[in-house]
Amino acid sequence: MLVLSALLVSRGLAASAPTRGDILVNAVKAEAPTPVAAPPTDATPMTAPPVPATANDPIVATRSLDDTHFQPPLSDTLSPEALKRLVALHTARPQPMRPAVECLARTVYHEAANQALWGQLAVAQVVVNRTRSGAFPASVCGVVGQPGQFSQGPVGLSATLGRPWGAAVAIATIAQAGEFRQIAPGALFFHAASMRPSWSGAHERIAQIGDHIFYR
Repeated sequence: MLVLSALLVSRGLAASAPTRGDILVNAVKAEAPTPVAAPPTDATPMTAPPVPATANDPIVATRSLDDTHFQPPLSDTLSPEALKRLVALHTARPQPMRPAVECLARTVYHEAANQALWGQLAVAQVVVNRTRSGAFPASVCGVVGQPGQFSQGPVGLSATLGRPWGAAVAIATIAQAGEFRQIAPGALFFHAASMRPSWSGAHERIAQIGDHIFYR
């Protein structure tokens, strides 16, 4: 098992946008209750059953956030805007935070809060990939808690009220649920682009996303 000795983000560097081929979002399907048709009688002519609402239904797209069935329509386009909309959905309707999401959100916050959302998601997906690899602990908190691997400091109360923390929680939730395609498919390692750790030559480089280089 390789120990990552240099995973801290080099702050202040501008993030570079990926090409359109780098990102693919899985559409979130809007759910809407299907009205039950009354049984036909002599006074009620037979009609076709109602068609369930879809993501293109303007009624679905404009529902109140208080409606538990609301999910804004997302397209299948290869666009970072799709990820932004997915993050906006999660931040608008926060859920009780599970321990795994909190552990992952702290890592995203400390490692990549200065990166664009796709760069943050790539970091989160590295952690999730490790839990499934068989070479690292099987839990998110176990992975991020390994010595020398990830930044895992506490997040102060004032910081939790800010947008960066809200985005980190949303990204952690998305990564855990697999709601967005892998940004750096199969990546298990990353480091700041300003560094060249000794282990980097022993792994396949996948991509540079923002200020980070990813490997598997």
